[in-house]
Amino acid sequence: MNNTKQSIYSNKPSAKSIFASKTLWGAVLAGIASLVPLAVKDIKAHEITVDDAGQAILILCGVGTAIVGRVNAQAPIYTPDVLPGPNKSDFGK
Repeated sequence: MNNTKQSIYSNKPSAKSIFASKTLWGAVLAGIASLVPLAVKDIKAHEITVDDAGQAILILCGVGTAIVGRVNAQAPIYTPDVLPGPNKSDFGK
């Protein structure tokens, strides 16, 4: 059982700024960490390859999907009992 004092029992979760979202910053940082090596390689080679452009587009799509998913999320999530976060039993169903 989770002992945190989060409002997981209320019917309506409290709103927070997108900039306070760990999901947003995780997606942004993952995207940057993935794009920087591509950019450095292309800058050193003085050219952008089609493969690198395709990889950059896939990275940006993944980041965008994570951010849209976070913004559209409505249902709370739970984690397995061995992981941190609310457990299924915390929701009383």
